[in-house]
Parts: sequence; structure tokens; C-alpha cells
Amino acid sequence: MSERAKVVVIGGGIAGCSTIYHLTQEGLTDVILLERDELTSGTTWHSAAQVTNFGMNQTMVGLKSHSIALYKELSEDPEYPINYHHADGGIRLAETEEQMEAYRHFASMGRGMGVEFEVIDAAECARRHPLLETDGLVGGLWDPLDGDIDPAQLCQALARRARNAGARVLRHRPVTGLTQRSDDSWIVHTEAGDIEAEIIVNAGGYRCNEIGAMMGAILPVASMEHQYFLTEPIKAIEEAGHRMPLIRCPISDYYSRQEKNGLLIGFYEQDCKTWGMDGIDPNFTNALCPDDPERVIETFEGAMARMPAIGEVGIHTIVNGPITYTIDGAPLVGPIPNKRNAFCITGLRAGLGEGGGHGWLLAQMIAHGEACYDTWCIDPRRFTGHASVELTALKAIEDYQNEFRFHYPHEHRPAGRPMKTTPLTPVLAAEGGHFGLVNGWERLEYIKPTPEFEEAHSFRFTNAEEVIGAEVRAVQSGVGLTEVSGFNRFEITGSGAHDFLDRMTCGRLQRREGRVGLSYLLNHQGMVKGEATIANLPNGRVWFGSAAAAEYHDMDWLMQHIGADEDVQIRSLTNDMTIIVIAGPKARDVLSSAARGDWSDEAFKWLAVREAHVGIAPAVVMRVSFSGELAYEIHVPNQSLMAAYTALRNAGEAHGMSFFGSRAVEAMRLEMGFMHWKSELITEFSPYETGLERFVMMDKAFIGKEALIAHEPKVQLVSLTLETKEAPAHGGASVMLDGRVVGTVTTGAWGHRVGANIALAFVERGLAQEGQSLSVDVLGKVVQATVAPMRRLEGAH
Repeated sequence: MSERAKVVVIGGGIAGCSTIYHLTQEGLTDVILLERDELTSGTTWHSAAQVTNFGMNQTMVGLKSHSIALYKELSEDPEYPINYHHADGGIRLAETEEQMEAYRHFASMGRGMGVEFEVIDAAECARRHPLLETDGLVGGLWDPLDGDIDPAQLCQALARRARNAGARVLRHRPVTGLTQRSDDSWIVHTEAGDIEAEIIVNAGGYRCNEIGAMMGAILPVASMEHQYFLTEPIKAIEEAGHRMPLIRCPISDYYSRQEKNGLLIGFYEQDCKTWGMDGIDPNFTNALCPDDPERVIETFEGAMARMPAIGEVGIHTIVNGPITYTIDGAPLVGPIPNKRNAFCITGLRAGLGEGGGHGWLLAQMIAHGEACYDTWCIDPRRFTGHASVELTALKAIEDYQNEFRFHYPHEHRPAGRPMKTTPLTPVLAAEGGHFGLVNGWERLEYIKPTPEFEEAHSFRFTNAEEVIGAEVRAVQSGVGLTEVSGFNRFEITGSGAHDFLDRMTCGRLQRREGRVGLSYLLNHQGMVKGEATIANLPNGRVWFGSAAAAEYHDMDWLMQHIGADEDVQIRSLTNDMTIIVIAGPKARDVLSSAARGDWSDEAFKWLAVREAHVGIAPAVVMRVSFSGELAYEIHVPNQSLMAAYTALRNAGEAHGMSFFGSRAVEAMRLEMGFMHWKSELITEFSPYETGLERFVMMDKAFIGKEALIAHEPKVQLVSLTLETKEAPAHGGASVMLDGRVVGTVTTGAWGHRVGANIALAFVERGLAQEGQSLSVDVLGKVVQATVAPMRRLEGAH
């Protein structure tokens, strides 16, 4: 007879152990963990096990803070204490002022999550870590709670608590197959018999794609060989009287922490190496890769130059083992794309330090459908059809080589590019186009003024700002053209299409043919799940348009809510079509010259949609605008894209049409108070808190209505004017009042049409009135800020 469980977790490293523990904390105790060998026999056992608060966004900071608090509690458990060196402190070093400015931003961001980082100079770095040499050092970022933990003890402690709560841990129970039933439940096949499960979790670490293959799902995870050395005792450490802080060095690509009276030193060498790309030996368990010290000599020499005491002692142990990476370096925690009742928690390259928080958030998703934080930055669905293991390997190498070098704003690194292009990509490149990445798509950011132009990436305003300003002014005074690649587009048909969408969205659904409406989707907690443009085409076709990154996310959400008796079909057109946007007061003149028909304001009003031909290219034209200017979205099949572009380009010559890119659009949308998915539109806030009251109709049924009725708004999205021309406020920056954090910035940019430094931010509801004086911590400086009207310009649409 089969065993049964509500949830089966596959994998007994930190990911699996954290998940089952946190599931029991969320009230799910009918849980089984299956481990093919012993607990922690994969990457976990040889982890350097550093535990830091530092993260690139607030979600990552929050989950790491949870890990620290949990680990401290476990270490103090009188029945089963574990070894945790809590609050040794750690320094991320810097050799340039640009790095220091970034650290000041991260300190501002951390403050909003209750984390107090400290930006310190070189002399203070040396005072806190007496092994450091300060030549070429500018300073660093101090994390007072940095530390390290015993990996095996941590996982055993989590498993012990899970068992005590009713979960089961089955060791030496390899999974041999996975079968999904018609009701979306699973049969987990093992050598010792089958287990029936409602939900499965892939926590397989570097074997996650062996598990994925059993269910027809390939995850973008690749492994890298990673080496660290353990030194003999160092006299200065023995005599220090305190534990050495941890060091992470982007200058010489190494990290170090104290291990007994010596150091553990890990390396991120440039001559790095992937692992397991052609398969993994089934017997590779509690195992390591062959030592390869020659590969890290250059990096090791850099570490000795920064910490000369290393060169005075011997190396007694070399550890070389695999660690997992994803395309962007962040883990995959959440629903597996295109699967029901299937989750994963993998790609945790910093698994021990973060694993407590990742399991915490995943358990909330499984138990409640959503976590306390917006988890898009770790959602597996943020990668779509382009996300192969081969691409992941290229990005893993790049990320490994830049482990402690954070991305600057608008920095898009070159590995794995171009991945997704349209027929216009080379055309725009020939015009001088500079491209960013959106869901793997190359998307125009701006046109370079000269072929030699390079943006000097910074957390301040860069030399690209003048270029962006010129594009905005050209759109404002005349007409501009841009391409929007990868825009998410579903065609929904069937007799129940409109009733289905009406239930999915919280506002009044536009049902009239030839009209477009903006709609918002809520989750079951009444928080903002998504934003969609709903366009009604002839023959009962409805187009659902949303952000490019939302392709898998939105399809998943829609498909799981179609009733068994509903006549609703959804077909994705996302990868078949591309948008050309023309915008500006002369946009109507250009369109009228390129496409037959009456395009006057009377014949084609704001929020109208029409099928037409642009030149000889079939197209769907919508009169919508993300810039606030008169604008048209022209949706064209990719095979006809060049034809449509040529017709528009020729028509635009008489009107001085130029190009503009996504950076200009970003600046213009902030002036209009328009929101962006996963910047302002996140699952932590309700439509009332996001300023979307006019899109909520309480006289109809919709997902999340009951929860929204019970919800008490606590914050409000506002537009701020910052009194500085030096730098924008970046996402996560703290909004302050009298030294107290009262809000968080979501997005910032210079508004070229209004001549102001603009930021959108969520602030305490009582501080949202226009004219309210606040301040924002911008790169360590307290900058005066004033609440301004959300819509600073009344656009021509």
C-alpha cells in the first residue's frame, strides 16, 4: 500500500530541512522529507556556512534577517544547541568611491528592514580587522550580525524540530520517478514503495534537474566548482582576544572567516569551472571535486596582499565542491513554471546563510498561496522559455567571476547575449541602439549619441541622462518611435471569456468590442497580483496584455482559476508579436500617413483598439500611452515587423520622427504617476494602498474581495520631489521623518519634462498628503523631499 502525505519534500540539505521545519510552523505537519543518502550529503556538508544580513533588495535582507534570528534561537536551545558564531561582524571592502556610494544605498535600504549596516573608512576597517592591509582600500560596509554556523548541526536541528511537530524524515530513500495524476496530485516513486502526495517540493540542490526530469521540468540551475583553504593557526588571531570579522573582497575576489585559530579563505577565481554539465555520478555523495589549487593562485596572492598574515602559515586543508547558481544569481524558490502543486527551492549558492529565510517564505507560499514579502526576486517563473541550463552556465561563470561586484543600476552584463531578439534588433543597433534586458529580450534603452559612447554606470545620475533628456524632449515636442519587445500577450476566447476575466479582476471589465481597459488582479489576500490591459477584438477575441516578465506568472495564475465547466481558452502570442510605439503630438500624423483609415480623435478615441494594416503589415493598433503623450501601440506579427517599421519610418521622415528608449519611458511614466509591475505593483500592498481605488468595484465578485474588505490600509503610494540633482533615489531607499523610517522608495528618475528629481514611495498613510515634508536617504545623504501630485502632467493620451 502507498504511503500518503500532504507535502513531500525531495532533498535533505538546508533547503529541504528548512522547508519541512517551516511547513510545520505554518500548521502543515503531514509532511515527508525524502533524502537519497544522509542529511546534508550534497553541497550543504562542505558549505563555508557564512550567515550575513546583506542582500541586493529588501526581500533578500528580510529573509536573511529571519535566518539570523532563527539560527540564534536554535543555538540557544538548551535541549539541542548548535554551534553558531553569531555577530562576529563582517566587512565588504571597497576600493572606489563608487563602491562606497553603493554601500551607502544598501545601508539606506537595510534600515527600512530594521537592519543597521555601517559604512566605514579604511582605517576603521583595519581597526576592526587587524589582519587587513589598507593599501588601495577606501573603506567598506560593516554588517554587525555577520557570522557562520555549523551546517550539519543546523540541518539536524531543523529536522529534529520538524519531527517533533509530526513531520517524517526518511533517509536512504532515493526518488526514482514522479507521476502526476489528473487531479494534479502526485505519486512519488521510491525504491521502497510509492508515496501519494498532494504537493511536491524539489529541494534537490545540484541534483535538482535529475528530479525535474522526472516531472518534465528543466530548471535554470548550473553548478560551479568552488574552492576554499583552511590555514594553520595564525598568531595574531590567537592573540586578538576576539573573533575576527568576516571579509568579502571585490578587489581580490576572496572571502575569509575565522576557523578555530586560523582562517577559512574562499576564492572566486576568473579561471573558474562549471561542474556536472554532462551528468553527475550517482555515487557522488558526501564527496568533493579533485583539489585544483593552481586555478586559484592569482586570487590567493591577492588575498595574501590584503592579509599578509596568510602568507606566514601553512594550508592544511583544501575543499573543492560544487555550488549551484541560477541565471541572475538569486535562488529559485516558489512554484515550478507550468506545473500544478509543484514547488522548488534550489539554486541556493549561499544556501546556509539564506536557507532559513527561503524555507520560511516557501512554506508560506505552500500553506497560504503567498508569503509576507513579495517574492518575485526569487520566483522560478521570472525566467521563461529561454532559460536553459546552457544559458545558466554562461551566466553562472559571469556571476562567479563577479561574486562581490554588485550590479549598478541599468548595468546589463554581456554573457549569454543576445538571447531573444526581434527583426528590429539589428536595425536599431545600426542606429546606435544601446540595449537592456527584459525577460531575456534585448530592449532598446536609448540611442547612443556617438558610436564610442559608453555609460559610466553609477548610483548617481550618469552621462546617459543628457541622452535620455533629449529623447524625452523630442517625444514631447514632435514624435518618437520605440520598440517594446517581449510584451506579454494572451488571446482569450470562448463564451465564458469575459465572465472569467470579470471574476479575475477587481474593477469594471471593459466588454465592448473595439475598446481597451486597464484592469488589476488581486490575490486571495486582497493584495495586488497583476496588472493587465484588456483589449476587445472582433470575433470574441480578448487580448490580455501585461509586463514582459509576467509571461509564465500570469499564465499560471489564469490557468489555475479556469473552472472545469467554463468555456475559456488561453493562447499565448507573446513570442509571436512585437510592439512598435509611436508617441508625441505628431504621432497621429505619422500613423495617418502609414495606415489607411480615419485616425482622428473622433474616430479613434483614447483607449480604442482596431485591426488595420500599417503599410502592408497586418497590425492591431491601440491608443494607449505609458508616457502621457499622444501614443499608439502597434502590435505586429514578427514576420511583418520590418514591413511595419519601414512604413512608419518613411511616414515619420516628414515629421522629424526620432527614436526613444525604455529609459525615456521610465522617466515619463514617473511624471505621470504610472506604476510598474514589481516596482509599485507588488503583493505586499492592496489596491487602496497603491492608489487604485477607482479600479475597485465592490458591487461585483472578484478574487480577494473578502480579504480586501477586511484589510486596513497602513501605507500609501506617493510621488516625491527630491531636492538634489546629484542622484536619483533607488528602490529600497529609506524615506525618513525626524530620523525615523516612515517609508520606502520603489523607483526614482529625473523628470525631464517637469525638471525635477522624482521618486515613487510607499509611506505611512498619515504622511501622504500633498505638501508633506519628508526626507530620503540618498547614498548616505539626507535629502529634503516633498509629497507632490502623483500625476504631474495631464497628458494628451
